[in-house]
Amino acid sequence: MTAIGELVLGALRAHPGHVAFRHGSAELTYGEAERLVLGVADALAESGLRPGHTVLQARPNDPLQWLVNAACYVAGHRSAALPPGALRGAALAERLDLVAPDAVLAEPGDPDLDAWLRAHPGVRVLTDRDLTAAREPGPAVRPAPSAGTVVRLAFTSGATGPVKGVELSGGALGAVATTLRDTLPWPERPIVLCPESVSGGFGNMVLPTLMLGGTFVIPERPGPDGLLEAAARHRPSVLMAMPPALRALLAHPDAASHDWSSLALVIYSGASLTDEEVDRAHALFGEVLCGVFGQVEAPKTIAWTHPADHLDPRLRSSLGLPFPGTEVRVCGPGGRDLPAGQAGELWVRGATIAHAYAFPGGTPVVDGWLRTGDVCRRDADGRLHYVNRVQDVLRIADAYVCPSDLEAAVSRRTGHPAAVVPTGPGSVAVLVEGESVDETVDEAVRAALRDVPVSIDAVVPAERLLRDFMGRLDRARLAEAVR
Repeated sequence: MTAIGELVLGALRAHPGHVAFRHGSAELTYGEAERLVLGVADALAESGLRPGHTVLQARPNDPLQWLVNAACYVAGHRSAALPPGALRGAALAERLDLVAPDAVLAEPGDPDLDAWLRAHPGVRVLTDRDLTAAREPGPAVRPAPSAGTVVRLAFTSGATGPVKGVELSGGALGAVATTLRDTLPWPERPIVLCPESVSGGFGNMVLPTLMLGGTFVIPERPGPDGLLEAAARHRPSVLMAMPPALRALLAHPDAASHDWSSLALVIYSGASLTDEEVDRAHALFGEVLCGVFGQVEAPKTIAWTHPADHLDPRLRSSLGLPFPGTEVRVCGPGGRDLPAGQAGELWVRGATIAHAYAFPGGTPVVDGWLRTGDVCRRDADGRLHYVNRVQDVLRIADAYVCPSDLEAAVSRRTGHPAAVVPTGPGSVAVLVEGESVDETVDEAVRAALRDVPVSIDAVVPAERLLRDFMGRLDRARLAEAVR
């Protein structure tokens, strides 16, 4: 297993004169990127940091964000990042206390961050200038961190429970990069346009791009206007985005007038697209959609959907087939393997998974298997279909009863969107979108669930069903609404 730091330097040294990054009108060649990575590693060492120390970035999304991460991979530090302004006040202080960084890379001016740093004088404070100032080249030969060295501290979103700090080793991240490079249908020498933060999940797509001799483009301005501006300037062959960014782009009045003929691949991740969204994306970009599914504990490498899958209505909303090298099981509450078509928790095993949490302490892996917390079905061809999170399902005997299945049954019967919220071990409340629930709707809901082994506590109207930023039902807030 090759550690990510070694892969980074190998990729950057393979094409020294080619453009590695574009950000607005600025360009950075592979050779310049290598010198920056090594220079940042030297600057971190000069500041007193040693392998194993944690470097936290709180700065904007740009190429330096990823290059600092890469320097940590090369030097054996743990890299972490918080987008500026993402957390405020006590929430920021709580996260910083959990991370316990040895150094923070940020510009002064954030009052909450500055206050925390004043209260922790032992934490080194570094700026962009400290890291990029001209210095003599470091040693030609550097001790390489082992594949087992933890070089990344990533955070779960906290949408489905407490935020976790996920420790990723250099070997796991190296396996992520090679798996993505070798599996996805990349065009030759890809020009990749990505509006998402490289400190998040899509940062795992930078190294595969560079290993293929491509160019990674980060829009200078956020939002769909900045994305359209960057697309017009750089003519990408690959677009990478989460569904919210894709939806904003599909809804933009100028998107249809843009020339997207250079695109050979559109990679999305984080949630499935609706049938309507797939059709609109095909009309705008061509039949080039590619879905990638993973978790912070198994970055972008659990399953994926080929562009051809999006042409089949039965497959376009699936998670797709497991990545090569990723083993999967679909298990019941007692851990037994379930047959195709039956919903169970997804367990995965492979070289790309994390094996420990920095906080809360412990491991997500049991007997070599990462228990993902996602309830899925596997079809006869081995494709995975997402159903629910495990904490949102009902456990009846040795089986899961999934709210999304009940919601589909209710919606078919009533003609209204619905949300089913567990209220007890075998009971639910049903929210039906609309101004009121009359006797006819109530009877239809109960008829839809008549053969399901659950009792209905209440059928209540909802002016609108609460959703998260991905467009999924926000089950935590829905549960609060029925209490």
